[in-house]
Amino acid sequence: MFMKNNCTFNFYWLLSIFLLFGCESTDFIKITDAYFFNDKSFQDVQYLTSNIVNDTFIGNPVRLTQIDSILYVVDASLDILVHKFDIKNNLYKGLGIRKGNGPNELLSVGHITPSIDNNSVWAHDITSRQWMQCDRELNTVIDKIRLSNIRVNEPQWISDSLFVCLDFSSYKERFYLINRDLTNITPVFNPQFSFNDNYPQFLLNDIFSSHIDVRPDKRKVVLAGRYLDCIEIYDSDGSLTKLLKGPEKDFHFHYNRSRSYARGTVIKSPESRRAYICLRCTSDRIYALYSGKQRMDESDYSTSNLIYTFDWQGKLLKKYVLDCLISEFDVDTSTQTIYAVQDIDSYIVSFKY
Repeated sequence: MFMKNNCTFNFYWLLSIFLLFGCESTDFIKITDAYFFNDKSFQDVQYLTSNIVNDTFIGNPVRLTQIDSILYVVDASLDILVHKFDIKNNLYKGLGIRKGNGPNELLSVGHITPSIDNNSVWAHDITSRQWMQCDRELNTVIDKIRLSNIRVNEPQWISDSLFVCLDFSSYKERFYLINRDLTNITPVFNPQFSFNDNYPQFLLNDIFSSHIDVRPDKRKVVLAGRYLDCIEIYDSDGSLTKLLKGPEKDFHFHYNRSRSYARGTVIKSPESRRAYICLRCTSDRIYALYSGKQRMDESDYSTSNLIYTFDWQGKLLKKYVLDCLISEFDVDTSTQTIYAVQDIDSYIVSFKY
């Protein structure tokens, strides 16, 4: 009797392990040894209520970054590109970085990140392929790097002489390690991904594009897929330490095949689905804004009210359910506040967690 019960226990234990750790294949990729989870895997769920950060603010916010007590908000509608908010004293501090082709100007700002010493900020211009360092007030340009050798996206420093970034024209290369003078460019691969190279590269580049962030101590790098619902955790040397897959089983990519092949670029279909929209991390947690919506959804599939959190070993921690849809966010651990872009009314909002 004991032997029978023990065998039954072992069968279900092995079955649960198989379901949690296993393989998944689609037309485009085979994934091995991933940890699978779903929305109900998060036992700890917290509902958060939004507050408007500054109701006198007028603009079209699209991205934001919080560095200490300053919130930098990129605006898509003005000739001066970045708003500054003093979130400690609830003060609006004006604008910085003028739009243009001049030596101290940028055509756009795709990403703002701190310097290694946190005393300055770096603003990346995807359009002109430049990365500009400014003082914290955005009044003085300190340095500028021209990123012409690679289609850099979301660059971030991991040392005084080394940064990580994504590349729009790569899919096997999950991200790159690049030294400051651009003489050494090292690709990082995911050994648990096997891609189907029979599809055109422009298609695979889009399907497997990601967001990237770096842990504050610069020892970890994390990716979250835009259309493939995977979270990839790496050491800063490029070694993969954990692969999470979820919350959807068999998350397939849909697109308009005939129009895409005719134009040589991906044309989304009404069934096209977004996975992760925004990614941020702190010293102890990874925060990922998850959509899961199709393009035909009545609400924008590039917005969501679900944030999943994980620790750096890949353990599922908490699901936050917000009272409004957001497209971007950042996390202030000192005040336990999430700052976000609420698209519908063009507000900057905050959530206490």
